[in-house]
Amino acid sequence: MKILYQAASLIEAHMIVHLLEQQHLHGRIDGEYLQGAIGELPASGMIRVMVAEQDFGAAQELIAQWDAAQPPSAAAAPAVVPAPSWGLLAAGFIAGVLCTAAYYHSAWRVVLQD
Repeated sequence: MKILYQAASLIEAHMIVHLLEQQHLHGRIDGEYLQGAIGELPASGMIRVMVAEQDFGAAQELIAQWDAAQPPSAAAAPAVVPAPSWGLLAAGFIAGVLCTAAYYHSAWRVVLQD
């Protein structure tokens, strides 16, 4: 058996294996049960999808097609930072000042006793 794919997660590995099964190729997940020992092992590179050597070429083509069909990752997209809303900030500040003034100018007070 040869390593076909290094999966980032167990879910991704199962997706690949099911994709292979749809094309009548047999795949196996190695390292599936190692996630329970994360404290003792490195956190990445443990989950691999394995295929038989005679199916390796067809499986590689299938994975290449699958990778090409995937949308770009969110990490590659530039982060959209919203413009600061100065009006909302000013409204919050004014509401805070009014609430504080109303509290200190009211006749009702909370007195804590020991």
